[in-house]
Amino acid sequence: MKLATHIALGILCTFVFRCGLDAAATQTQPNIVIVNTDDQAQWTIGAYGNSEVITPNMDRLAHEGMRFTQAFSKPVCSPSRAMLLTGQYSHRLGIPDYIPYGNPLYAENGLPVGTPTIASVLKGGGYTTALIGKWHVGYGEKYFPEHFGFDVAECYEYVPPGKKYAGYHQVPEVVDGQLVFGLLKNKRLTDILADRAIHFVRENRGKPFFLYLAIYEPHQTVWDAVPDEDLAHYNKRPLTVPDISPFSDAQIDQTTLRKLMATYYGAVTCADRNLGRLLAVLDELKLSDNTLIVFMSDNGMNLGHHGLIGKGNAAFLGTNRRRPNIFDHSNVVPLIVRWPGVVRPGQTNNALVSSLDILPTLMAITGAGAGQKMQLDGRSLLPLFKGERDTNWRNFYCDTYDMIYLGNHGEKPYMRMIRTDQWKLNLFLDAAGQPLDNGNRHELFDLKSDREELTNLYGRPAVATIKQQLETQLRAWMRETGVTK
Repeated sequence: MKLATHIALGILCTFVFRCGLDAAATQTQPNIVIVNTDDQAQWTIGAYGNSEVITPNMDRLAHEGMRFTQAFSKPVCSPSRAMLLTGQYSHRLGIPDYIPYGNPLYAENGLPVGTPTIASVLKGGGYTTALIGKWHVGYGEKYFPEHFGFDVAECYEYVPPGKKYAGYHQVPEVVDGQLVFGLLKNKRLTDILADRAIHFVRENRGKPFFLYLAIYEPHQTVWDAVPDEDLAHYNKRPLTVPDISPFSDAQIDQTTLRKLMATYYGAVTCADRNLGRLLAVLDELKLSDNTLIVFMSDNGMNLGHHGLIGKGNAAFLGTNRRRPNIFDHSNVVPLIVRWPGVVRPGQTNNALVSSLDILPTLMAITGAGAGQKMQLDGRSLLPLFKGERDTNWRNFYCDTYDMIYLGNHGEKPYMRMIRTDQWKLNLFLDAAGQPLDNGNRHELFDLKSDREELTNLYGRPAVATIKQQLETQLRAWMRETGVTK
């Protein structure tokens, strides 16, 4: 009798396992994986032209998929993640800047309750959903990821109800249902995230899943956690760095900058190595052919560029003096998409695209959210994935950045940007919508002749017409999308 039971159980287990494999093989809806790194500039990836950084797995995705050269996000973290998750401009969501922990004014700042997200939409379409890693779109119970469509949430910043911590670095993360302090200083940080992501994939391989892997690296706050094996690639290597000698406000030398670059590259390589672990598991489980992978960063990074370290709220190197900006290095991010059978390998796309476009794209692909009333500011990338020519695609991109924190002497610059293939106009306004410093902060760059945005043409008679055209378009967009100043 016992033997018969064991045989029956053996047959059942074999059947269940076989069904799981068959489901993976016959599943029609693609699995969806978004890998979102933190503060990773385009210039930190081999596939984008950097011959010194070691990113074989990011390069592999580009070789096997499509690389976008003009992908926009916000120049700082929280509004960027809000845009990606919801497909809405962050000013509609009330998230104008990064969300600092514990600030009395913005302690209640976060994604508005009930806002549809990629996770909630896909969950409604039959997907099992997971967040592994950084959240940063609200602290406290009502902002927990589980309230925004995630079935599983691991390794995100967790503030229990009624609990207060001394500062951001005292906030614990949730790991396996337990509060873990000091995770962001752990040299296995990204490996721990990858472990949880791989576990989720293995557990859900027989049904459609959505994995949002939000890696903390290569953000400067986790540079202490970069594993030695990843730093070792850059030890004593003569890395190329921007020339900071023209920027008198930068207070370090080129040697110190090279050391910073080595650490930054080490963090990038750590993220890449763990991306490779995830790709290997998708290959092992024979899921790669039916998995859409979107790789991007939340925002870019200046490291020596313009004499700065950081993104939209960057500081001059070696100082605490901030330089508010929407330079391309701050808000143009890597975006690589791999989807075998749909996206032809080795493609480069120069269209003006945005993190706003990800949710509409996934809705078009899966049919999830069909008929649901939603505010969407992006549009589907599916025609671009298929290599179709879209003559109605956007020919300019606008956005805002309100730097309400970290401004010099309490200043709060409200930045308004319009960007075309060739031109970029940045307006710097005060809280009343009036030009800062009588308009002397405004910027106009000709990106065709000045890719690094070093020569400000604003106010020059030769470009007066294009300046006026751009500002007219920008202010029309502001009115249409509810930008009040």
